[in-house]
Amino acid sequence: MIRLMIVDDEPFAVKYLADALMELDWLEAEMIKAYSGREALHKFEEGKIDLLLTDIRMPGMSGMELADLARGRWPRCRVIFLTGYDDFGYAQSAIRKGGIDYVLKTEGDEAIISAIRKALDDIAREIDSEDILKRSREQLHIAVPSLQRDYLLQLAQGEVDSLDARIRRFAELEIGLDARRPVQIALGRIDEWGSFVLPGDKALLYYSIQNIAEEYLKETLNFAAFPYDRGRFVWLVQCREAEERTLADDQAYKLLAGNAELIQNATKSLLKVPISLILASTPYMWEDLSPRVDMLKIQLAGGAYHDSEVLMRELSDAAGEEQRSSRDFFAENDMRAYLRNLDLLETYLDNGEREACRNLFAELAVKASVLPDGQEGELLKLELIATMSAFFITYINKRRLASLIGAAFSLEALIQLPVQADLSLTVRHLAAIADSLAEYNGRKQAERTTDLIGRIRQYVNEFLNEELSLTKISELVHLSSPYLSRMYKQTTGQGLLEYVTEVRMNRSKQLLRTSDHKIQDIAALVGLDSAAYFTRLFKKETGVTPQEYRESAAK
Repeated sequence: MIRLMIVDDEPFAVKYLADALMELDWLEAEMIKAYSGREALHKFEEGKIDLLLTDIRMPGMSGMELADLARGRWPRCRVIFLTGYDDFGYAQSAIRKGGIDYVLKTEGDEAIISAIRKALDDIAREIDSEDILKRSREQLHIAVPSLQRDYLLQLAQGEVDSLDARIRRFAELEIGLDARRPVQIALGRIDEWGSFVLPGDKALLYYSIQNIAEEYLKETLNFAAFPYDRGRFVWLVQCREAEERTLADDQAYKLLAGNAELIQNATKSLLKVPISLILASTPYMWEDLSPRVDMLKIQLAGGAYHDSEVLMRELSDAAGEEQRSSRDFFAENDMRAYLRNLDLLETYLDNGEREACRNLFAELAVKASVLPDGQEGELLKLELIATMSAFFITYINKRRLASLIGAAFSLEALIQLPVQADLSLTVRHLAAIADSLAEYNGRKQAERTTDLIGRIRQYVNEFLNEELSLTKISELVHLSSPYLSRMYKQTTGQGLLEYVTEVRMNRSKQLLRTSDHKIQDIAALVGLDSAAYFTRLFKKETGVTPQEYRESAAK
């Protein structure tokens, strides 16, 4: 819904034009009226104006000055000047600015309506989807480095797309690596921050280390880098395509290892910052990126080496970890990837989406069912339970829900979840807790919405004779006008302004039946500015004029 403002120092002209526009079924607009430039300026504070219809010649502040202020605040605001012949040349100078039109006052309502249609078409074209996509592509190009890092971090955290999707994303984000080929991994750690202690400085340090590495590697390797977490970063390299046919599989490692110490020395010399590096022993497929980065992180923190400027190669399975089947390896990886996405569960709970929560826990049940047996499996199950318990306790504490949902379950139940060989019962218990939270939040949202609708309707009925614009009502309930309009209609099936009109008509009928008030007085009592507009609106809604209704009710 657009917000349309009419400004003229002649009240009759404002009321006449507003009445005429309100009768247009196709015009969905909130009408704001002002009788001087200063009053219009004051009403600017109530919200954005999409279309301004203003007289040019007004005392105090001219329409030209008002239009400049409106366009300065909202550059997309369209302006239509209502001018006399004497103002024509004056208006033409402003029209050159774009987004501004004029109508001679002698041309009548049809010319004004035509100018409004043209302005609305301009607004619609400005937000045309193709134009949006074009501008988005331009902005995307500027944001590519940041989006590259975000996507690679997503892969490193276990959110791996299908091969086709990955190939497409690599192309879109201009990632200079091949999504189909294995990738050599290096994990780095900043051992001391030196002078780079502020948040902005830390980001600069990551870029600087990346640039140093790229200078050493760019001649022989394709290279990508991203911060992994606080103090750690990941490098991904592949041999150049032309060389891949002749070089051994471990050539990427050799090239990276041969430059690693040089990169460490350059970082220490140029940035005064020591870094440690651990290099994966072989290239890995993209699907394996997340667990390998986790393993490199654990091995780098192993403690068997000096704690600064470490340079090491990934330990073999036999030396660094017990042999595991590929099934167990992927089961653990899937579980941890799932647990990294609890923000999705938080959103479902907040929105009261019970079905989405149930689907999410059905997926968790599948992941829990394939965890390995033995001590390692028991520890993984304990990790899963502890993570989920901590999530729910934090969620409940942050939202102060403990005393409100105590009847459904106890917090002690979260702390004392059993670790069983078959986790299905525990997962079902967690799912029941999630369902209780989602049900509670959904019910509270519905109650708040019902209360909100009730407050709005009470206000409309109590202050029917006052201004009942969408802006005025939205201020009452602290919501934006567009959102309030949409929410009210979705909840009740009726537009808010339609409801206001319905209440006005019902009150008018009551007054016509039970009082001797004149038609113009009844119009004022139900918040309408003029008897003429009241008569037209009443006939439109009921099929008869107010006087005809009064006479029929008296029989």
